[in-house]
Amino acid sequence: MLEELFARHAIPLRNYLTWKTGDPELSDDLVQETFLRASGKKNLHQIENLPSYIFRIANNLLIDHLRQLSIRKTDADSAILETLEDESAGPDERAFAEINLDRIKAILHTLPKRSQEVFLLCRLEGKTHKEAARHLRISTSSVQKHMALALSRIGRHLARDDDDC
Repeated sequence: MLEELFARHAIPLRNYLTWKTGDPELSDDLVQETFLRASGKKNLHQIENLPSYIFRIANNLLIDHLRQLSIRKTDADSAILETLEDESAGPDERAFAEINLDRIKAILHTLPKRSQEVFLLCRLEGKTHKEAARHLRISTSSVQKHMALALSRIGRHLARDDDDC
């Protein structure tokens, strides 16, 4: 039953998710997760409108993904924003901000080249994830993964360095 459902609805579901996300790779992942979740449903054969049920699972997974992405981005961004220089700050605060900026630059050099490029495009040049993806000819989901890696590593290093002081 699940194989037949997959054969009939995987491609339309992928097309729907790609239309919503603009990211074919993420859509593939969500389609797989959708059918994995459906396979765990014991009374799947009792559901009256299976296609609708499958699309509902996929939509819920997409919403969950976007929420998680938003939470990770907000947490990581707040760590980075705390290190930026405040123009109205006094000399001591400016010196501290400059030290943090130097630390961030040093941490960036430890990242994979692609993650460095993504971080610089999005944070320094102000490009959106979609614009950076187009510029680098990679998927938006790849940009998001590289940004998450960069921000996570920067946050970890800064926190570890602060603990050492």
